[in-house]
Amino acid sequence: MTDADRRAHRLVQVRRLRRILPIAAIALLLICLLQVVVGGFSSSAPETDGAEAAKMLSPRFSGRAPDGRRFAITGESGVRNEADLAQIQIATPVLTLQDGARTQRMTALSGTYDEAAHTLRLVGEVKIDTGGQAQLSAQEVVIDTRTGAISGQKGLRAQAGPRQVEAESFTADEDGERIILKGGVRGRLEAPR
Repeated sequence: MTDADRRAHRLVQVRRLRRILPIAAIALLLICLLQVVVGGFSSSAPETDGAEAAKMLSPRFSGRAPDGRRFAITGESGVRNEADLAQIQIATPVLTLQDGARTQRMTALSGTYDEAAHTLRLVGEVKIDTGGQAQLSAQEVVIDTRTGAISGQKGLRAQAGPRQVEAESFTADEDGERIILKGGVRGRLEAPR
């Protein structure tokens, strides 16, 4: 192949590249624009359900009342209410109230913690461990985490040794020194022998 043939061959290749390269550049530009448009549509697609975005694993809330009483609320999982962000649904909640050396523990199947009102509503097989000999159970209990006051409208059963008390509703002050029982109050007390 002579020099003239080589030059002619290169000129043919250069002409082809002059046609192909602008077409390839335009094609790449169109692909980039298409990706930007498709990416814009996918980002404006509906987001996941709000409840999914607000799920919590092993939630923990804690605080201290003005009088120094401490509390901690834990659970298996939680979901923040999208309509009212202060409301958190908690699965298998555990509330621990600590006042000096005295510790109370409450468990339930489910609960709702209201951060704004500082209240916890426990529902379903509520068990209350007062840290003493008494065993208390109810179906629904509301606790004010600031004061430690407890109330319930769905029954209470308390047992301390041979003594038993049942009532449809109850309220207890923060110290548990005063408990008011209402509706269908029944009790069994045995005199010491």
